Amino acid sequence: MKNVIVVNSAKKIDQSLFDLFAALSRENYYFFWLAGERGLISQPDGEKIKKSFFGPEPRNFFTTSTFVLLLPALWLWYLFFLYFRKRQEGIAKIICVGNREKFIFTPLAKILGIGVIWLEMPGQSRRRFKKIWQFFSGPAGLITFTPTEAEDLAASGFKKDKIYNISLGVNLQSVERQDNLFSSLAKADKPYSFYKNFSVGAVAEAADRRRLEILLQAVKACLNIIPNFRLVVIGQGPESGNLNWLVKKLGLERRVWLVGEQKNLLQWFDDLDLYIILAENPGLADLERALAAASRGLPLLGLPAQNLSDIIIEGQNGFTSEANSAEALAQKIITIEADDKARKVLGENGRKMVCDHFDRQKQLQRLKEIIG
Repeated sequence: MKNVIVVNSAKKIDQSLFDLFAALSRENYYFFWLAGERGLISQPDGEKIKKSFFGPEPRNFFTTSTFVLLLPALWLWYLFFLYFRKRQEGIAKIICVGNREKFIFTPLAKILGIGVIWLEMPGQSRRRFKKIWQFFSGPAGLITFTPTEAEDLAASGFKKDKIYNISLGVNLQSVERQDNLFSSLAKADKPYSFYKNFSVGAVAEAADRRRLEILLQAVKACLNIIPNFRLVVIGQGPESGNLNWLVKKLGLERRVWLVGEQKNLLQWFDDLDLYIILAENPGLADLERALAAASRGLPLLGLPAQNLSDIIIEGQNGFTSEANSAEALAQKIITIEADDKARKVLGENGRKMVCDHFDRQKQLQRLKEIIG
């Protein structure tokens, strides 16, 4: 059994990341999680999450100064913590996810002879003090999930031989189809069944409010050309009351479905014709959701954003809108809907790309090689 400490100082743990390590835990690894918060994610059996203190998040002069002043005390505290963990439990590696723990644990790991890895998450903020980050990164290996992130780190001066790209990963195992809103409508054989409509799906989070409003305006514009248009919004999204008000204001009550959080997205993707990526700065979960949609044969359409070039090949498996405007987005949707044959080719290309390059098992194998 290889024991590894995973440290995440952020208030939220990306569920996709947790699932990745949960899969590894079934292959002779045991992970101890030190996190800024508890209870924000579902815990697989056997996983332990300990709430820990990492000092304030450096966001301005005051919080940065406070963090720097606390560093000596944090180093001393976690030096004893790691020393006893290494002796009693044989800790082999420390994986740092957020920024604060990279400052705290990297020098301590070097002193104690423990391997240290930095996870460079998609959408993570770029370094403002590059020289300081490069100095602290000396003993660490840097793991990225996209080639773009790896290239950015190398261009910023980080050592190329310490940067490892494990790629994104999607679990391609088929899931059982369950009854949901779509199949219920189909069984009822109603004229507004989703099987008789051009259905577009998007997953929205609270931070996507502005872009979700752009999408709703694009839906309004599309109705002149695509009268059977349907939009399905999955996830928490902005406040439901405000969103429902906007839907009513635009007269889209029968065109927009707000279905809330869904545990099994693949079942919903099966009944869509197009998947839209709303995130302005896509994180790991955003990118992997989009690839999951592509694995079900859906073309991808994104608003301008970083990292999309890693999953969208223009004209082959989808498109990126040229601007953050409802008009530009509507035009892309209309173009994709108009050519059924071309849309199916986009979907098949996307499905093949995911199978060839984004298989979760290949990602896990690469991560195992790096962790050792």
